[in-house]
Amino acid sequence: MNNKVTLLDIDFHFGIGFLSSLLEGTGLNLIELGKQPDEVLIPKIMFYSRAYAMTRQGLEIDFTITDIFDLVDENGGIGSEFWNSFSLAFANSMSKDVPKQEGKKKVVKK
Repeated sequence: MNNKVTLLDIDFHFGIGFLSSLLEGTGLNLIELGKQPDEVLIPKIMFYSRAYAMTRQGLEIDFTITDIFDLVDENGGIGSEFWNSFSLAFANSMSKDVPKQEGKKKVVKK
């Protein structure tokens, strides 16, 4: 599973640690997050995945969510190549290499 992406020379990191930080930081659960429109959700994901990457590198987090909004705006906004590349990397991190369940579950009867 590829949990890292570098865009615009900025490292983003996904995975369980990132997901935990996202949920804890937003105070939302996965269902609540999933109901948010991409325009609201993607910047949050960018923020927490960047923060998690920095934490993993032992670096101090020196930016805010406002900096992420500015980063998006300065690089083409919603629907830009930057936005779409990040969104695709995140989606791939959540679904790539997930084992596929084939057939029906077998129920053992006693």
